[in-house]
Amino acid sequence: MIAILGVLAVLLFPSLQRMRVRATIAPCMANQRQIVSAMMAFASDNQGKLPDVLGYDGTSYSGQWWNTIRPYLDVPANKTVGKDFLRCPAATKTVQFPNASYCSYGLNYASGDRRVFSYSSSSPTHPNWKGSQPLAKLSPSMILIADAYDPNNPESTLFYSPRDPNYPLNTDRDGDGVNDSSSNLASPRKFNCIDPRHGNAFVAALADGSTRLLTIKEWAQTPAFWGPNE
Repeated sequence: MIAILGVLAVLLFPSLQRMRVRATIAPCMANQRQIVSAMMAFASDNQGKLPDVLGYDGTSYSGQWWNTIRPYLDVPANKTVGKDFLRCPAATKTVQFPNASYCSYGLNYASGDRRVFSYSSSSPTHPNWKGSQPLAKLSPSMILIADAYDPNNPESTLFYSPRDPNYPLNTDRDGDGVNDSSSNLASPRKFNCIDPRHGNAFVAALADGSTRLLTIKEWAQTPAFWGPNE
């Protein structure tokens, strides 16, 4: 009897694992739709421009994107978007900082003209920090946010667009024959900090407001997801 139960457990375990993975996808998609909806509402109130990652005046940073969109979401005063409010249910990684939890989503970041999201700066020391793009300049298929994790900087809220010349896909990190990571991002970073935490896939929200479940290979082979080409 015990042997039979053991065989059944072995047979059922993969199915249970798949069920657990599927159970996290719909809530994650709903979270990202809410966040992107708030970003679009912000853009509507700000000449069509998406929120900046944050601002820099040459001496200090301010205006983090998650605080910028707070008025468009019912965020409790002691919560942060993507960390402990609208957090991905599959975001299980922990960090080594006491009392810290990483943001479960990342913005599609680049500098210069090929950006979706970027920093803004009035300082001449950062001429490529031009702020985020107007929504109207983005094609509907471009990714705005996605499941992300930066093991070198767990408090980061970014993943890195291959459109940026600093982050080309020139390394195959999962061995499937497709370059999917930039060697310019120090190990153990991979997939430019996109995190395929739903099985072998990740959730992304696009500029048309929709959400998609994508594999790293699909993302790496589809430049239309990455951002502007000029």
